[in-house]
Amino acid sequence: MDKIENGESQDGMLSSESAEQWYQERFGSARVWLLAPGPKAQHWGEFQEEGIIAIGWDELGDLRKFDDRGDIHERLREVLDRPDPFNSSLACYQFVCELQPGDHVVVKEGIKWLLGYGVIESDYSYDSGRSTMRHVRRVRWEKTGRWQLPEPSGITTKTLTKFSKYKGWLLFAFQLMGADYPPVLPTPERYTREEALKELFVSGEDFDHIIGALKRKKNVVLEGPPGVGKTFVAKRLAYRVIGYKDPEKVSMVQFHQSYAYEDFIQGYRPSEEGGFERRDGVFLSFCRAAAANADQRYVFIIDEVNRGNLSKIFGELMMLIEADKRDSEYAVPLTYSPEAKPFHVPANLYLIGMMNTADRSLAMVDYALRRRFSFHRLEPAFGTDQFRNHLNAAGVDEALVGRIVKRFSALNERIREDRRNLGPGFEIGHSFFCPGDDDEGFDESWYQAIVRQEIEPLLREYWFDRAEHVDGEIRKLLA
Repeated sequence: MDKIENGESQDGMLSSESAEQWYQERFGSARVWLLAPGPKAQHWGEFQEEGIIAIGWDELGDLRKFDDRGDIHERLREVLDRPDPFNSSLACYQFVCELQPGDHVVVKEGIKWLLGYGVIESDYSYDSGRSTMRHVRRVRWEKTGRWQLPEPSGITTKTLTKFSKYKGWLLFAFQLMGADYPPVLPTPERYTREEALKELFVSGEDFDHIIGALKRKKNVVLEGPPGVGKTFVAKRLAYRVIGYKDPEKVSMVQFHQSYAYEDFIQGYRPSEEGGFERRDGVFLSFCRAAAANADQRYVFIIDEVNRGNLSKIFGELMMLIEADKRDSEYAVPLTYSPEAKPFHVPANLYLIGMMNTADRSLAMVDYALRRRFSFHRLEPAFGTDQFRNHLNAAGVDEALVGRIVKRFSALNERIREDRRNLGPGFEIGHSFFCPGDDDEGFDESWYQAIVRQEIEPLLREYWFDRAEHVDGEIRKLLA
């Protein structure tokens, strides 16, 4: 469907007598507006916390100084260096002149998500004390959440849009958000323990132990050598904790040595209009999404959690991730927004870190990480029935399965015994030999390709000063 407000409406959502009647009963003479709280809804968290809506174009200053939209338009042409900033000048003019207390506002993200709605309660004001988004109106939020618009009901990408004439679409949208009606979306199926353990080379007892630690401590780290399926296990743990398979409630990042507080929590980044604006980082945005849906669980996964400088990345939030600090009593002001409402990590958010024990660049784990997370080691599963059964089900010849198990079990034993250079943290994981959906022909050439292309480079990194020793190990694997 063409996006609503760009000229067409969706079939079945056109204004009708029932939609007209519903609109009059719910809104009367008030208007309804759609608003985008910045790119990727990055300001939505602060809008909820402060009870406001706001728009950018801060370079214009107080919009009340302009006589009409034409003046705003001309000034924006200078500021933005664009020949015709039509939508920008319209948004500024409507925000200062047309929005009225009593009007309703629906907040959106992109063209596919609705985030909530509320009632405008104040006239326009220009807040020079804000670092960005200084054109402000106060709002009483009536409902917040996250609802996906089904295909093909996408909406306009404009920052601010008067939507009162699309009464049929508004009726549908408010039904979707559960306003005066039961939720439209079906209840997701439960993600059972049995489903979580399928194709998982972890015993049910160990899986339950990690789930118990995650619920109790709220933060766990899965550690192990390369190829033990840390990411695969983390996703299964996340969906099991949430209760159903919902990728929208799981977020994942990878730490590295250049990763910083500004990426993770909050900082200043270049704006589309030039200059800089304060933006929420991925973790802060995810925390605010979780806080807006306190009755549901959210899981944040951090790959290579030990590669980042945790004090630098978490900043004042290092204390707040502790299980007994997940309360407003421990809320603190954020470094880049001390004027905003103090922040705390919500109790319904869980953290799963992943750590590669074969990383030579990390001599030890930050004590702050050790104290706040429960650590669980994942082992290579070559000797388990689950591994054999998985390869057999994929069509790998039984004789080849036996060779893989025997040879890599022996290789891992030699790696464990090399305490001087390696040790248990450098073993080879089973996932190198877990066939993917696109793989085919699980024969001798498949096995040799994995050994040559994936295992050999890893062994040469392990024994970087013992080339002949590596040559011997590869001969044993390929004999």
